[in-house]
Amino acid sequence: MHKKYTRMLIMTSLFMVILASCGGSGKDPLEGTSWVLISYNKSNALPGTSITLSFQDGQVRGSAGCNSYGGSYQVAEDKIEVGALAITEMACLEPEGVMDQETTFVQFMQAGERFQLQDGRLLIFRADGEALTFEPQ
Repeated sequence: MHKKYTRMLIMTSLFMVILASCGGSGKDPLEGTSWVLISYNKSNALPGTSITLSFQDGQVRGSAGCNSYGGSYQVAEDKIEVGALAITEMACLEPEGVMDQETTFVQFMQAGERFQLQDGRLLIFRADGEALTFEPQ
């Protein structure tokens, strides 16, 4: 009886491992992609700035318009979670408003809850429905 129970436990465990590895696609649709921000909070990015976003090996990184940033991320279906972002601490004076735009972008990225790939664009949404919109880089 003990051997039968042990075999059944092993088979159940193997089945669960196989099932977990097959569940959903498991593929990260953002892996290896790079983007440039075109709008946030229904406003266009400031002219003369370039906010970029790349996804590689569970990490996000890019330029926030003045400073470089990086951190971890996870996706599951259409959900996205960006961990705390490390950011360099340079101050940029031009164009006017670039530092405010950068702060808004970083906060928005960390508050993002879901994403959507639509018409060749990446949209990252907060809980309030506002979105960051990116085009491929």
